[in-house]
Amino acid sequence: MSYFIRLICCALLLVLSGCATQQPGMVKSKEIAQCMQLCEQRFDSCKQQCSNNCPRCSLVASEEAEKNYRQYVHDKQVQGGYVSRGLNSYRDPLQCRKVTCNCTSDLLTCKQNCTGVIQKRLQAVPYCT
Repeated sequence: MSYFIRLICCALLLVLSGCATQQPGMVKSKEIAQCMQLCEQRFDSCKQQCSNNCPRCSLVASEEAEKNYRQYVHDKQVQGGYVSRGLNSYRDPLQCRKVTCNCTSDLLTCKQNCTGVIQKRLQAVPYCT
């Protein structure tokens, strides 16, 4: 008799433990819609902050190179030496290739977080010209 009671208790425990791992409730479609709307707002904000980021970076880099070159020329003239470097010596070709913002990727990740399923994919690094 006690063997039968132990068997029933174990079976009952297994059935109840199977229910314990389920999520307490499904996310409602209204909550998903609010989450998606928040993602869109963040995307719009990101686009406004990062618009023309590559041209702006290139302009700042060119101005910085010119400033440093002018300083070099001035120093050489004061010292009475020869100007042996050119403007291109002060340009960093990799400076504007750094990834500063990828709004589309952030939007996709945010939307995937709303649904609870995150899909991964490989993507090339954007090239700034």
